[in-house]
Amino acid sequence: MSFTLINRSFFLILSLLFLFSCSTKTVYEKIKPNTYEVPLIENIDDEKINIININNNQINYGNEILLKDFKNDTQFFNNIITDNDEIYAYKNKKLYNFDYTTGHLISTQDLTLSNDDDDILIAFEKIDNSFLLSFKSGSIFRLNHNFALIWKHESKKKLNTQPFISNEQIILLFGDEIRGLQFEDGSQIWSETYQNMPIYQAAGGQVASFFNIIYFILPNNIIGAIDLNFGSIHNSKFDDIPLISSINNTKDKIHTYDNYLVYIDEGKYLYTFDIFDDEFILFKKNINLFSSSFLFNNSIIIKEGNHLQSINLSNGKTYWLINDNKVSKKSEIVNVRNYKKNIEVFLSNGDVLTINNKELTNITNLDIGKIKDVSIKKQNIIVYAKNKKTLIF
Repeated sequence: MSFTLINRSFFLILSLLFLFSCSTKTVYEKIKPNTYEVPLIENIDDEKINIININNNQINYGNEILLKDFKNDTQFFNNIITDNDEIYAYKNKKLYNFDYTTGHLISTQDLTLSNDDDDILIAFEKIDNSFLLSFKSGSIFRLNHNFALIWKHESKKKLNTQPFISNEQIILLFGDEIRGLQFEDGSQIWSETYQNMPIYQAAGGQVASFFNIIYFILPNNIIGAIDLNFGSIHNSKFDDIPLISSINNTKDKIHTYDNYLVYIDEGKYLYTFDIFDDEFILFKKNINLFSSSFLFNNSIIIKEGNHLQSINLSNGKTYWLINDNKVSKKSEIVNVRNYKKNIEVFLSNGDVLTINNKELTNITNLDIGKIKDVSIKKQNIIVYAKNKKTLIF
C-alpha cells in the first residue's frame, strides 16, 4: 500500500469521525429538553391588580354544555353566539341552532352569503338584535333577527382581523389599510392606507379604544390612531415608538386601561403611555421573556414554564410571582377573567388556575383536552378545543 493511499484512508476516517460527532451533537441538541429559568424580579409592588366587574359570578366548571354532533373546525374561534338562552353556530354556509340546556342540535338551515366556497369566516356576532358575519375575502354581511340580509360590504382586500365595533362604527383592519363603516347601512365613512410596507403579521392586526379614539397596529406593523368623531388621524407622541419589525410579531400586543395605552413590542419591551398627558411613563422597559402572556386590566400576566408573573403596567414592578410544579410547563395562557376578587387564568392544556391574594389557590381541569381558545361573553364562557369540540359554561 502506498504512502499516499494510507494518507487518504487516514484522512477519510478522521472526516467520518468528525461528521458522526457533529451529527450526534446535532441530534442531542434537537432532543435536549427545554429549560425554564426563574424570572428576574427588580421590584415588588405591594398593591394588587385592579379588579373590575366584581359581580362576575363564579362558574361551575362541572356544569357544561357540549354542542352535540358538531365538529367545530373554525380558524378564528368566533363562530358561536349565546344570547337569551339561544345558541347559534355558523359553519360551512350553514346556520346551526342548539338547545341551550342539553346542547342537542335543534335545526340547521342553509345560509349562503358568498359564492366563494373557500371563503373563511372571521367572526359571527350579534349586535343590536342583528347578526354580523365577516369573511376573509373582505365581505361583511349584516342580517336581521330572521337572518335576512340588511346590507353587505365587499372589498378586494383580504381580512385577517376580527372587526372592532365602536361609536356605531365597524372598524376593519386590512393588511395595509384601516377602514370605518357605518353600522346602520354598511357605507364607508373613512379610510387610511399605509402602502409600500411588507405585511409582517399574517394573523392580523390589533385595536384598542379610548372613548372616541382607536389605537391600532396593522399587519404591516404600522401603528397609529383615528378619531372616530372626525374619521381622521389622531396624532400623539405614541406615534414615536421605535417598533422592531420582524417576520413574527405574534407577541406584540396593544391595550388600554383607564387613561393608559400599553404596547408590548417583540414580547420584551413594555411601553406605557399616559393619554391625558401625552407622555410615556414607561419607555422600552425590559420585561422577562415569556412563552405566552395576557394583558389584564392594569397588568400583564406572563408565563414561562411553571412560572407565572404579574407586572404592573404603570411602574413595571411585579405584583406577584407564582412558581408551582402543578402548573403545566408547556401550556400557554389562553385567556384571563375574574370573579369577585379572584383571578382565573385559562391554560391551553385545559387547566383553569384560580389566584387569590397573590397566591395560587386552585387548579381545575375542564376535561376536554387541549384548548385553542376561550371566549368570555357577558353570560357565558365558550371553550374551543383542539379536538373540535365546543363547551359552553
